[in-house]
Amino acid sequence: MINDLINDKSIEIYLQPIVSIKDKKIFAYEALTRAYDRYGESVSPLYLFEQAKKENLSSRLDEYVREQALIKFADYYHKDKDVLLFLKFESSVVEKDEKDDFVSKVYRYNISPTNIVVEIKEDKIRDNRALKKFIDNYRGHDFLIAIDDFGSAYSSFERLEFINPDIVKIDRSLIYNVNNNFINSELLTAISNMCHNVGAMVVCEGVESREEILACMQKDIDVFQGFWFSRPQENIDESIVRDILHAIDNIGNRYKISVEEIIHTKQALLGKYRAVIEDVTQIFQNENQETSEKISDLIAKTEKLEAIYILNYATGVQTGDTYIDRQDRFLYNPAKSGHDHSLREYYFVTKESLRGDYLSHKYLSKASGNMCRTYSSKIELDGISYIVCCDILD
Repeated sequence: MINDLINDKSIEIYLQPIVSIKDKKIFAYEALTRAYDRYGESVSPLYLFEQAKKENLSSRLDEYVREQALIKFADYYHKDKDVLLFLKFESSVVEKDEKDDFVSKVYRYNISPTNIVVEIKEDKIRDNRALKKFIDNYRGHDFLIAIDDFGSAYSSFERLEFINPDIVKIDRSLIYNVNNNFINSELLTAISNMCHNVGAMVVCEGVESREEILACMQKDIDVFQGFWFSRPQENIDESIVRDILHAIDNIGNRYKISVEEIIHTKQALLGKYRAVIEDVTQIFQNENQETSEKISDLIAKTEKLEAIYILNYATGVQTGDTYIDRQDRFLYNPAKSGHDHSLREYYFVTKESLRGDYLSHKYLSKASGNMCRTYSSKIELDGISYIVCCDILD
């Protein structure tokens, strides 16, 4: 079957654009295989490569489709020497360690190896020695290395260090509905941060909605591949490019709006809690037997305000117990008078801040077990400096 498809030229290469939103351009193309039987019916790529394994023709099929991809890519490359081509290498080819002339073919079509991304699905490769030899060979010829489908079933974080990729493509399973999936959102944040820290670019695959893309962009990811921008194309003409650039502008404008909304929300939050701090200061300046009740009333009437506590400005040690709206979980207990907060950011950043206040990142409250942020601000009471902390439910 495989030989027949190759001989009949029934295997075609489609290109799917990969875009950089912040650079407002098509950053790369991924070569994807499309095949048709003698009746003109589509043959699944998965079935095609599985059949090649059965016929012991994986190497021939892989070499054939890669060369066809180079031929198709050459036209786009010679118009734009910055654009990249992503090419998948089957795990069976990597592990067989068979010699091929792919490098010479790249030069034959006058393409720089630095514009070719060798894409490997590392979770299916069990032979580390063969994998290392494969990577060293292609990296030695200045090809870029990418891990495909990272975050899928068996992807190993140890392999990230072992492979040291230039690019990591995040699997669609993590991207799907990420804007509404807290666990996947946190995983994606961790993976994105880790990849960026080791110098690897992150690409999100399979994006199909604007909300997914915006959620990913908030994690400093701006390179995407998916139907939202373009389906795989047999040929990418000017009208398709125009549609892609329009989609990039669309999402870019929405991203700017979302960032502005975040800034306005934060400004509103700061304004709200500066007013709360003023109320707290006023209550303690007129301290009497009703002070505790007044603070509790302030917490109760202020939406999402969970707790208030006061720290000694000089030492970070808590003065008085924590005023808290609820305490529903075992293991978590509000801090009491005398508790040392000096290693908490909301203390030492506020103390060093020229403005004298600080809004922390989200964290798990040890008082309640809820996710919260702390707004902290310096105040003066009877000539003595304190820091008032307000825990805000996130």
